[in-house]
Amino acid sequence: MTEKIKLDDFAETVTIDTLPEFIERLSQEADPKFERYELLLKVAAKALGFDYQELRQKYFPEPELVMESTAQENNSSLTFPDIMSGAAGDFADVYSDHMEPPEHFFYMAYLTCLGNVLTKRLIINSEISPEPRYYVVIIGESADDRKSTAINKTTAFFGEAVQDFSVCNGVGSAEGLQIKLKKSPKVVLCFDEFKAFVSKCKIESSVLLPCVTTLFESDRYEAHTAKNSIIIDNASLSILSACTIDTYEQIMDSHFLAIGFPNRLFLVSGKGQRRFSFPNRITDDEKTKLKNSLLKVLEIVGNRLELKITDAARIIYDDWYMSLPQSINAKRLDTYAMRFMGLLSVNDLKKEIDEETVKKAIALCDWQYTVRRRYDPIDADNAMAKIEEKIRRVLQTGPKTNRDLKKAVNAHRCGVWMYEMALSNLVKTGQIRLKGRKYFLTKNEMPSDLPSPE
Repeated sequence: MTEKIKLDDFAETVTIDTLPEFIERLSQEADPKFERYELLLKVAAKALGFDYQELRQKYFPEPELVMESTAQENNSSLTFPDIMSGAAGDFADVYSDHMEPPEHFFYMAYLTCLGNVLTKRLIINSEISPEPRYYVVIIGESADDRKSTAINKTTAFFGEAVQDFSVCNGVGSAEGLQIKLKKSPKVVLCFDEFKAFVSKCKIESSVLLPCVTTLFESDRYEAHTAKNSIIIDNASLSILSACTIDTYEQIMDSHFLAIGFPNRLFLVSGKGQRRFSFPNRITDDEKTKLKNSLLKVLEIVGNRLELKITDAARIIYDDWYMSLPQSINAKRLDTYAMRFMGLLSVNDLKKEIDEETVKKAIALCDWQYTVRRRYDPIDADNAMAKIEEKIRRVLQTGPKTNRDLKKAVNAHRCGVWMYEMALSNLVKTGQIRLKGRKYFLTKNEMPSDLPSPE
């Protein structure tokens, strides 16, 4: 009996005559969880000299996805979820009626500023109790998207309405950030163009990147050298920045990926439209109403407010949390969901986290997952699946130490961070395990002709 060729080898040697058999086996054997069929189909397309998209559409048509993609191309943006309400919603509504940035640019900028103001005061009844601080990056293709307008107008509003509201319009080093945070422990770090921050982080001797990355989930950072020391304590840092697509792609390299910086960002995509050649001034009455709405939120929180989550809301969040995809683009979405819950509650003048609020937070994070995938320049999920498959293939020849495994899969080409993530995914899903200093394929993943490790 002829031995059945492995699907991976089949993809590399497929011909016109064997294509139907390959497609049938691909449908039956490829694991959709890891999107292997996309990787194998690309390999087959290359072997046949076909266009991958045409081959995929012919054998794995997704009409709804194609329609969504077409709509996105026509609108040049992803549809923001219908969740805007409360003080942030009122602000976004008024300002977008007078200026050209998309309404949700103002909404997310408002939440970023409000979250920074309420840090240390607004608490969730959880052992984690995440602070409502965000690293928001408004991403767009050109000046027509009016990214900076939304940032400048929102921070100016909070500067007038809230005493001691602090904005830092750019920073060149961790030492400079330390000085600013000593003067004001709560700071919204703003960049008219995120490229300025990215460039500073790439300076070889700079510790700005690890400093800002650490302060996302901590209020303390330390770095000591023979010549000087950086000590930041009790700090509350938020980021609100405008960014082009080109600049965002620059942070998807090993320098930023290795430290996990990209998944700490909340991307806000959208496209502005020319609507007002000469924008009318927002009246004092309108601004007063918006300031009063903000003051009501601050009053309901007071010096300290601890929010409890209802049982029904907890069930909804638990179901969503447990079903999060195993994807690079889903990293820290649960963190953002919890940070949004508290802030969205008080934004609507609620003193508990109810079902409606949890659904809004989930909608925001689901939207974020879509945005991340849309702007992922390296197709991280498929790249990860490819490395995972390489690791599995190498381990089919026998157990390997981490050092030997790195060498065998050429980890230096994909980047150490990507390799470590792939290795971690395989361990978590039970496909490989570590015994002593060597990695083994688990029994279910091992070819029948290889002995299982003791």
